[in-house]
Amino acid sequence: MLEERQKRLKELMGSIGSNGLILFPGVDLFYATGLMAHASERLTCVILQKDSDPIFICPSFEKSRIKKGVQFGTIQTWEEDEDPFKLLGKIATDLNLENKQISLDNKLWFDWFLRIQKNLPKAKFVNATKVVQAARIIKSEGEIKLMQEATKIASDAIIKTFEQVTPGMTETDVSKLISEELSKYGRPAFGLVQSGPNSALPHGSPTGRTIEKNDVLLIDAGPWYKGYMGDITITSVIGEPSEKFKKIYDIVYRSNRAAFEASKEGVKCEDVDIAAREVITKEGFGKYFTHRLGHGIGIEGHEAPYMVNGNKLLLKEGMCHTIEPGIYIEGEFGVRIEDDVVARKDGCEFLYEVPRFLWK
Repeated sequence: MLEERQKRLKELMGSIGSNGLILFPGVDLFYATGLMAHASERLTCVILQKDSDPIFICPSFEKSRIKKGVQFGTIQTWEEDEDPFKLLGKIATDLNLENKQISLDNKLWFDWFLRIQKNLPKAKFVNATKVVQAARIIKSEGEIKLMQEATKIASDAIIKTFEQVTPGMTETDVSKLISEELSKYGRPAFGLVQSGPNSALPHGSPTGRTIEKNDVLLIDAGPWYKGYMGDITITSVIGEPSEKFKKIYDIVYRSNRAAFEASKEGVKCEDVDIAAREVITKEGFGKYFTHRLGHGIGIEGHEAPYMVNGNKLLLKEGMCHTIEPGIYIEGEFGVRIEDDVVARKDGCEFLYEVPRFLWK
């Protein structure tokens, strides 16, 4: 998988006239090399060139750890009393990159950019987004399989959590439950637990609020599974649903399915948002749907493509994104129904078909 990714990155580098790509600790470095490293004041990076294997730069005391985290490439190190950016400049010069176009990680710290620029004054630097995002946005079938498992873990964990919730628990209690369930099969990435009026907050953190009988409960959670994310929201009731809740839930559900039917190769991202929004607007609740329809998902919880008005990007087969319409009535309750899907040539597939209408 890494060899395929690097081949694709190198092809994309060539398409924009870049001779090198430099990535720093973060998700893009992980995507390109399999190395999960955390940003710190000590320089760690990788240089990818079209015609050679990756070259990693790291502190000398980190070499053993870095070596365990990468599958191929060479490692060059610097000592604590040395300037690592001089080493980066020397390596780039040895690779004949000193006066070429180099794509730089778009999340590079500005101070580091200035230090790189100082050591490679004749190089032309461009944002690596057009290279890395273009590679990441289309998922391979191998990646999709990992995401299917991550999505199933999210769904199963949320449902098992709902089965354990009783009136008298707090949102914080439920947050601990969802974390425990996610931990059984993956690593918890996030978990939003909102009850009663708190469920009307599109993005709310768990509080000490006590869940009461017949409260609406919204759980939005996902794991990090073998490098990939799942992101599912289930809204239900701890007890008997009111007629108003059932009406709102039905509208949001139909909005979710309208977006599902609209999502396929060749469709603009904004049109998927519009398809969902029209359902809610026609029912008179348009002003209560306050956020975009969805976002891409992969090694990050939020990444391209974004399902939002104004995004003219055409969906292509292999693009994965969420569908998460919602209606949020302040002071009462909110309903969000979120699924993870993959676009195909002739339609759309759920990464995992989440059970709905749990109170039946």
